[in-house]
Amino acid sequence: MEAFVKPVICLGEALIDILPARRNETLQQAQRLRRVAGGATANVTVGLARLGVPAAFLGKVGADPFGYFLRDTLSAEGVDISHMLFSREANSGLAFAWVEDITTGEARYLFYRQPSADRMLHRDEMDREWLSQARILQFGSLLLAAEPSASAVWAALEIAQASNVPGVYDLNLRLPAWPDAETARVGMLKPLEASTIVKLNRHELAFLTQERDLESGVAKIWRDHYRLLVVTLDRDGCYYRTAAGSGFIAGLAVKVVDTVGSGDAFMAALLSQVLTTSEGLDGFDFDNLAVVAKACRYANAAGAFTATRQGAIPALPTHRQIRKVLSAEEMQSGVGGQELGIRGNSRTQD
Repeated sequence: MEAFVKPVICLGEALIDILPARRNETLQQAQRLRRVAGGATANVTVGLARLGVPAAFLGKVGADPFGYFLRDTLSAEGVDISHMLFSREANSGLAFAWVEDITTGEARYLFYRQPSADRMLHRDEMDREWLSQARILQFGSLLLAAEPSASAVWAALEIAQASNVPGVYDLNLRLPAWPDAETARVGMLKPLEASTIVKLNRHELAFLTQERDLESGVAKIWRDHYRLLVVTLDRDGCYYRTAAGSGFIAGLAVKVVDTVGSGDAFMAALLSQVLTTSEGLDGFDFDNLAVVAKACRYANAAGAFTATRQGAIPALPTHRQIRKVLSAEEMQSGVGGQELGIRGNSRTQD
């Protein structure tokens, strides 16, 4: 893999995740809690760094012990924190997370963010020169739920578009952060017009489109300027669509501990695969569905690995750990992949 020069800039939130010390306890039952660094954007930056992709965090935390802990954690992972800002208007956000059903590992969340420092990001804090030099601008939807952070996101997207920096949108539906469901729906749909790659889960797709059928929902949010759209399907894997066609990639069988950070690990791993040359997204063949499927399967493995460990950042994988998951799956299935139902109108072979 070629050495990266420009970083992936990840715009969004860094929060403190508070988890039961024992995974088989709910938040109500737990006598002891543990603190870990989290937040979707922070998770993606660390995930990228662990996979050898230079990543920079753009966002705001509190000028408090939690904020400094987040700074130190990201810095220790090799993330560029030169544009991590510190607020004295609000404290760092907290997200309590726990697993109610240990058979599925699906996490539930309780947020303390009213307001939190990440929402205090202002549009005049967007560094135009720095943003214009990014390989891509990766961002989520949480900061769009309130001002002034929503305006800051839009300012960054305007700079990126003017500088031909691709936008990568990772949706994250947290309804309590929004005034109401319809405001959330409209607010989360709008950035699709400024995005080149879009990733969301099937619950978010159903919420945004009011469609129960996966492909009908994808058709509603597909835009001709997309290079890639991916819908994650929990343990069932993922669905992808490009201009050349679409397909399903089956999930990988693992023993789930919790799902905290699995989607963020998927996002980081996917980007690590499409950013393998100095040409950025132009160096990846989105018309070759076999290549796209391979990247999605790699991302599936990253999400699956993260689900085998508690917490988000502590559970994010390295390339070696992802390869180990893939190798185990290949040995078990006896095939080199789990592609299902690839449908295309272009090349599907290397």
